[in-house]
Amino acid sequence: MATPQVRLPLPLRRRLPLALTAIACLATTPGMAQIVINEVVKEERTAGSSSVDPDTREFVELYNAGDTAVNLQDWTVGQVDLSTGVEDFVDPLPNFMLNPGEYFVIGGGSAGNVDFSPFPDNIWDDISPKMLELRDNTTNLVDAVAYEVFRTGTAGLSAISADQLAQIGRGFQGQLISMNASSPNERISWSRYRDGVDTNQNGIDFGMLPLSPGASNNLPHAAAHQVPDVDGASINSALSDDYYASFLMPRVVDPAVASGINPRAIPASPQGGNAIVAWDETGGGNAAFSKSTADSYDIYAYFDTTPLGVSVDTNDEEWETTAYGIGSTDPFFGHPDPSGGIFVEGSVLQNGSTGIGWVYQQYDNPGDDALDFTRLMLVEFGAGGNATAEAAEWNVIETLDLSAVDAGWYRLSVDYDPTTGDVEAIFDDQTFTFTTGIDQRGSFFIGYREGITSQGDRFDKLNPPIYDIYVEAGGGLIGDYNGDGVVDAADYTVWRDTLGDTVTPGEGADGDGNGMIDSGDYAEWVANFGATAPGPEASQAAPEPAGLVLLCVLATGAAARRRRLAN
Repeated sequence: MATPQVRLPLPLRRRLPLALTAIACLATTPGMAQIVINEVVKEERTAGSSSVDPDTREFVELYNAGDTAVNLQDWTVGQVDLSTGVEDFVDPLPNFMLNPGEYFVIGGGSAGNVDFSPFPDNIWDDISPKMLELRDNTTNLVDAVAYEVFRTGTAGLSAISADQLAQIGRGFQGQLISMNASSPNERISWSRYRDGVDTNQNGIDFGMLPLSPGASNNLPHAAAHQVPDVDGASINSALSDDYYASFLMPRVVDPAVASGINPRAIPASPQGGNAIVAWDETGGGNAAFSKSTADSYDIYAYFDTTPLGVSVDTNDEEWETTAYGIGSTDPFFGHPDPSGGIFVEGSVLQNGSTGIGWVYQQYDNPGDDALDFTRLMLVEFGAGGNATAEAAEWNVIETLDLSAVDAGWYRLSVDYDPTTGDVEAIFDDQTFTFTTGIDQRGSFFIGYREGITSQGDRFDKLNPPIYDIYVEAGGGLIGDYNGDGVVDAADYTVWRDTLGDTVTPGEGADGDGNGMIDSGDYAEWVANFGATAPGPEASQAAPEPAGLVLLCVLATGAAARRRRLAN
């Protein structure tokens, strides 16, 4: 094997801790402290994904997840070609004491919080299947991450060693890039969901998170992703408080009005009002991610099951894919083929989805209508891998044929229990269960990509992901908080007595489905006062605040017997 190039570094960029020599003896022997590769940006792109040269924003962050300090002197970070197994070069690290819970950033001139620069720019190779490996001062392999595995083709990871495979699992299948997004969007990196947590499966441990060189990756965590209520939001406004994206963030859309972000008018969701669309209408792929990690989501998703009907004009194969998941995906949301109905056998695809999710896919064949399909698939993406049926690296739990199902809004959910690994997933009124690995993290993500010829000329044929809050309150009657089939004064009492409580979205008096009993739920009660199941029309006016005083008096006896639930 060729000897790797040892690159001479630039001077250390941040002053070393005082009295470093005096405390160097505190460093432990290799292996007694856990140093991991914690965050990576290996290729900078423009906001529109064009190449940047020179690339000054690349970096690799190390993190000490152990309980003792480690001197990084004579440790190395090397780049390995996944296609050949040959180490391209190694960068020796400087005399630096990395304390427990601290970060060490190796990067270019504009990466931010840089401790050490081997070169000012273009540090690592672009558009290549590579592995970064961390070795200690005795050359023991401590950690490794691999990316753009799809570029190795059918050879996969066969060129690297067993100890390297033991560190990366399947690596990251997709293309790894970081766009120069502008506010309110976020620039992203490939980061561990939790600082230092390493299961030796890159696809499980890492996701696309807001970049944070020299600082914690950890996002807030919620048991359930809270879909924002956008009924009062401006049309086309970006939901920057809740999401970030590779290209375009989720935005507010009026489903009933065709527009530049909504290909055609569709009915409002059962929740009513505005909804959310998550795609890049200029073409290609897009991936959007929640600003908190989550174990579950529960949404209304719109599925237009009308056949694409495009190949008759183009005389070419046409397809379109949407995914809603808990985990992560690649910035381009490369084309997947989990049912094996699109690409030829032996294809290697670049979709980098991981975790668990639903995949909705339509395919249009120009020569044989019998090959057309409209499918919804429940998929265990797991640690990722080649997204074809024959590769068997994605586990398709269930495939639903939606070709004969009416277009419309359907409940769609995934609920993962990190303690047991149990998963419950719902489509409409069907429930599916399976078990996956325990103690996994992920973001709520939406991926979309079209494979439509001259898609701009066929805008009205496109089916982007459009979703909304799933609300199940009062047997489906919004504002009917006691479930008796009518929105009346008794429902106000339920709202008042639970005001301020945190609940499962849509439960109790949570009329707007945000998981909190608040003023928004009062507004829903007012808007629907007098409605009776099944009709949504109000038959009487909601009482004004003065009238509520009388209602409160009438409800005093009942209220005295109620006990507010703990938060």
